Amino acid sequence: MEIFEWGPLLKRWSEEWLEGTAAEEPEEFEELDEEIVRRRWLGFDPAGPARLVALEERLRGLGTEVPLPPSFRSFLETSDGWRHAGGFVHLLAGVDRVAPYGDPYGLQPMYEEQLDQDSAEEEVLRAGMWGRALQLSLDSDMTDVLLDPGDVGADGEWAVYVYHGWGGEYPERYDSFRAFMEDMYKEFYRLAGGHSGFENVVTRELDAKVEEARLACLRGELDEALAVFREAGDLGRPRAVLLAAQLRALLDGRGWVPVDPRMDDPLYAGEVLPLKVRDHLREHRRDDTFVLGPATEDYASDRERAGVVLEEIRQRKYQYTSPGPFGRAVGEARELARWGDTDRAWRVLAAAVPQWEPYGEDHVAPFGLLGDPLLGPLVTPERGRQLLMTPRAGQEGVMPAPAAVEGEAARDGLAWLTHHQPRVELRRDAYRFVLVEGIRPEELAKRFGTGPLEPMESEWDSWDLPFSRQYERRGPVARLGAVDGWSFAFESARWPGFDRTRLTHPGTELSRGTRALTVWWEPGLFHLAFAEDGQQRYAFTVQEAERHQTGDIPAELYPDHLFPDPAGPATDLSDESRALEAIATRFGVSLPEFALNHGRLPTLPTRPWLRPPEPREVQARLTFTRHR
Repeated sequence: MEIFEWGPLLKRWSEEWLEGTAAEEPEEFEELDEEIVRRRWLGFDPAGPARLVALEERLRGLGTEVPLPPSFRSFLETSDGWRHAGGFVHLLAGVDRVAPYGDPYGLQPMYEEQLDQDSAEEEVLRAGMWGRALQLSLDSDMTDVLLDPGDVGADGEWAVYVYHGWGGEYPERYDSFRAFMEDMYKEFYRLAGGHSGFENVVTRELDAKVEEARLACLRGELDEALAVFREAGDLGRPRAVLLAAQLRALLDGRGWVPVDPRMDDPLYAGEVLPLKVRDHLREHRRDDTFVLGPATEDYASDRERAGVVLEEIRQRKYQYTSPGPFGRAVGEARELARWGDTDRAWRVLAAAVPQWEPYGEDHVAPFGLLGDPLLGPLVTPERGRQLLMTPRAGQEGVMPAPAAVEGEAARDGLAWLTHHQPRVELRRDAYRFVLVEGIRPEELAKRFGTGPLEPMESEWDSWDLPFSRQYERRGPVARLGAVDGWSFAFESARWPGFDRTRLTHPGTELSRGTRALTVWWEPGLFHLAFAEDGQQRYAFTVQEAERHQTGDIPAELYPDHLFPDPAGPATDLSDESRALEAIATRFGVSLPEFALNHGRLPTLPTRPWLRPPEPREVQARLTFTRHR
């Protein structure tokens, strides 16, 4: 049995509570019981051995055979009860007033109705707790502190459940009475920490440590700073919570940063709001109040200005900005990311991080990048950690090694298109693309498009398009970009329905004055065509057991070499991978894996890949509508 030493914690708790109350609520301090102030003690005299034995005998008479939990017994031996346990419990029972809870609100039947054969053990224990628990809270703000003799750990400790009658939520469970009391000590600080008048020796010490950790954070000492922010945040220091939230946003890719929603504050307008809007749109919330701010007259101007940012991000026109050299790097990186060169874009950003400038002393990182429709997808959690471990804002420190990210390599090639993708939106039913050498994406859009460039999309955004009526009206839509001197138009996540006899060979027209490659893949199908200066030089189609080829095909691209099985392409995509690798090697071409899988690229309505059927040709059309 572990022997708990309660004296130091309870003495410290009493001293700090009294000092904080005197500073924050002097009138309440004056009304305290004279004995509490004189003894500097929130507890009572210890319970003697005889009274503890009497309690155990009384509990046995109620059907509780297990011994008192060690931490609760040793607590009673130190103080027979406690005042002000956290913010909602004003008095905890001593030996003589521990009594059965009795489930006065009939919660046990309601919880038991939710159980079935698949219920977890913790759910079963929680449902049965209401009828067997002991009530410890005697005076509280509709808060029950329940000690459960039916939920006993290997160390002999009983679980403690805290149920707020006004909360409408499941009771919070603690492994032991000690764990409960330690959290109530922290809750006292969490609830008081936001009050400007609350101050004591602990808050002053914590605030000094937070300032040291802020400077360490700017030197790139991330984990050390996080540990300090976590400790101070657990004890309610608001600055620690603010600084930690900025770090967690870049490490987790999302998060709430507690800043007053005033658009005149550059930290809120430039960093907090873009992140808040991005999360709001990702979660498909319909009520914009959360991102616009309080619906009061005082916030009217702020709400109007926030609404502009909301619409810009919703339409993917928003551009994150930052002062100084880092801001100029942001502009350069955005132009690179716009056409799919996301790896180079990230390298530009990473190189500029040491020159990043904060908006003030409560700003430690450019987390607003996450809200930029183009640059946000670049900041993976691994890259976010790299950014935060980079010295910045004029601080000296050790530069981190570059973060390794999926798809980031000297050349991605094409074979990555066959890689297994666990995410549903990346499991492409089919894909097709055109690569044109030596022209910019804007020129490709003029040659291949049937309309202007449209807002940027990710793979997820384009997932539903082929199944919508809008697709029937618009025709095919591709994502455009450029890499290694070739521009591309890429379509995926669809089953376009290949028909060799009606193929328009789009690469042929696009190759005027240059060279163009066309690739089309569906399960059981692989088509390649190469055109130069407006003439198709060669092409082949492998469609299950059928093979068709024209022109003088290079040996390394010969279809019988790439697809040796007469039955057609292998189902494990090994033939497809071999063909894509051979094409990439022959022409030195590549498609950007990160940009196509995780980034956003401009979209373009393109010319049809298949001509309409002639009058005597028979065609069946099926229309699908997909609902999320």
